[in-house]
Amino acid sequence: MSTNTGSLILALLLALQAASADPIEKWGRFSVSYANPSWEGNPFNVALRGVFTSPTGRSLTQWGFYGGDGSWSLYFMPDEEGAWTFNTLSSDPDLDGKTGAFTVGPSKLQGKLVPDGNRWRLSDGGGDAPILWNPPTADGIHWSFRERAAIDALVADAITFADEVVGARVIGFHELLVIPTSWAKDWPQDSVPYVVGREGEAFHLPFWDRLNAKLDALRDRGMGHYIMFYSDDALTPDCFGITPGSSAELRFFRYAVARLACYPIVLWDTGIDIGEYRDNQWINWFAEWFKENDPWQHPACSRSGGGSGGIIPKAATYFSTGGADIPTRAELLAHRKLKVPTAHTDHWRPFIGRGNWNHDKIRTVVWRCALSGGQASFPDYNQGPVDQDGVRTGGAYIGHATRFFREKLRGDIGGLAPHDELIIAGENAILAANPGHEYVLYDLDGGTVTINLSHATTSLTAQWHNPRTGEAIAAGAAPEGDQASFTSPTNGAGKDWVLHIYK
Repeated sequence: MSTNTGSLILALLLALQAASADPIEKWGRFSVSYANPSWEGNPFNVALRGVFTSPTGRSLTQWGFYGGDGSWSLYFMPDEEGAWTFNTLSSDPDLDGKTGAFTVGPSKLQGKLVPDGNRWRLSDGGGDAPILWNPPTADGIHWSFRERAAIDALVADAITFADEVVGARVIGFHELLVIPTSWAKDWPQDSVPYVVGREGEAFHLPFWDRLNAKLDALRDRGMGHYIMFYSDDALTPDCFGITPGSSAELRFFRYAVARLACYPIVLWDTGIDIGEYRDNQWINWFAEWFKENDPWQHPACSRSGGGSGGIIPKAATYFSTGGADIPTRAELLAHRKLKVPTAHTDHWRPFIGRGNWNHDKIRTVVWRCALSGGQASFPDYNQGPVDQDGVRTGGAYIGHATRFFREKLRGDIGGLAPHDELIIAGENAILAANPGHEYVLYDLDGGTVTINLSHATTSLTAQWHNPRTGEAIAAGAAPEGDQASFTSPTNGAGKDWVLHIYK
């Protein structure tokens, strides 16, 4: 059989497969592939775009990508129900002018994670206080989750744990560009995005195929991914030919958008020590580029603060902030002055010395971030010598908080704003409230707290929640009058409590 005949048969099979496919869900992934026998040179330089038209007439343009074996693909996430159509654009005649259609049905997912002023919200749901989570696996190897397939038991268990125990919203596929050198010298080929020795030019397709499969599994559980492109200064991209605005850098960004933007929950970020190898002009360009090239306008930023340097891009749609230490309430409230939501993207890691983190500090900061306008936090239990008992302990602490805000609130977390001025007594307590309707107080060391409830026009009920166990204990009805005092079941160091008062 000639090469051309084989390619035509492959193209026919792919077209028949697409035509016979069942309707996909809104927020799911539509994919189509085309054989291209006429390509020349580096296949990752062959440009393909798909122009998709929604049932309401919107037009979204998505990059395509080379997927191996002489085949190019388009991955697309429909965000409307109904009939979609598309056509392709390419300078390559075998990829240009293709057309197609597909039908989209309803979804159980809550949609994109989007900025809503300076809060986080799910586009088809309510407000959110996202947890970013770097998933460890039972073998304790730092790169294990990156290297393994989605169907591997270690990966499947890690995803289940992230969802059902931690309540993570975003999985931290940080440091997308890792080269097996310096601190990563032992990382195997399947854990890195490029063919080793051909960085900037040739992508290692098994890594990307496995990454897509893992992201499919995460999406189906209502989770997504955080992509930080570059690592620390030890793996500066310039050392591998990926210099600012170069063809190699554009090839990298286009490929990432083509393969990874087709999910409802995505956060784009630049790099850990970005100020050491990119200037502020480039940082501004980065956010503008993703605004122009990501058809779904997923949040994009560049991490600043801590050791990252750099600036917040002018076009940033969230604030990515570093810092190794636990933030104070005052620091968190300062972020509330921004016009975009905050994500704390410097990993808070209990298994290494940096920041002196432990499970109690992780528990405290998760509650603080949630009660300071729903800021995203990034507990990372996948660095240093991984202690599986510690993973279970810390993961459970975080999960008690995420379940509280998703299941126990009478209103929406987006309706809770910081109101520490309503605390009359309670030295180490913080409060977020929808005054008159719902109050959530976190007290670092328990004891007696007194709250101004003068906004309430009806009786209120109070409950204590144990953030270490998730247990709820009735605290009775709030006494009538402008002030109400409550005493936690225990008090002292490590005896933090959450007080929930509601209509």
